[in-house]
Amino acid sequence: MIILNRRFKPSWLLTIITLVAVIIFASLGMWQLDRADFKDAVKAKFESRLATDYQRFSATDSLADIDYRNLILGGEFDVSRTILVDNKLSEGRVGYEVLTPFILSGSRKVVLVNRGWVALGNSRDILPTIKSPAVLDEVKGIASVPNTDGFRMGAVVLTDSWPQVVPFIDIDAMQESFPGGLLPLVLWLAPDQAGYYQRNWDPAWADPEKSRAYALQWFIFALIAVGLYLFLNLRKLE
Repeated sequence: MIILNRRFKPSWLLTIITLVAVIIFASLGMWQLDRADFKDAVKAKFESRLATDYQRFSATDSLADIDYRNLILGGEFDVSRTILVDNKLSEGRVGYEVLTPFILSGSRKVVLVNRGWVALGNSRDILPTIKSPAVLDEVKGIASVPNTDGFRMGAVVLTDSWPQVVPFIDIDAMQESFPGGLLPLVLWLAPDQAGYYQRNWDPAWADPEKSRAYALQWFIFALIAVGLYLFLNLRKLE
């Protein structure tokens, strides 16, 4: 084949390598587009449920389709066992999210209440002083089922020393420290409810534009692979 006064004579090895690369890059691009669609749906659900009325929640209620619903919980805080989720950012600053267990009325079931973000101090060896919750017998907020997708570094191992720091929320790993039963749910304390700490709730991981940007990157890689294949296999006519 003659292209621009050059002979196109590809090798089988380079053809196979290029074909595999293009398939991989294109597949990754399509996967990122699927992720973007999924994140669009998550954000739409989050935003639509913010406008709904608060519902009372008890230990016997179903957890089906509870994500991002506005809930009111009755019970009491267990201020003796506070958990700090490490490496959380707020306006470019590093800190912790403060989780305080809330024991539901009429049961021993526990829901972790995320009371917001507190800044990291001068040293990780000195944990911030955690104040007692402003409201003790009733809380309202947004239900969030902890996201377990993706790669995570480290492991969650709770000890008998409180407060303690964890790299992420792992309900299964935390169960042993809560004999009454830790529900697979976190309540994001409502921004208008007193709680001392910064709160600006949003499923930040659900950024569809970031996934679309990654998809474009993979498709560009596929085009680059095709361009290199053509360039490397064109020979000058003698």
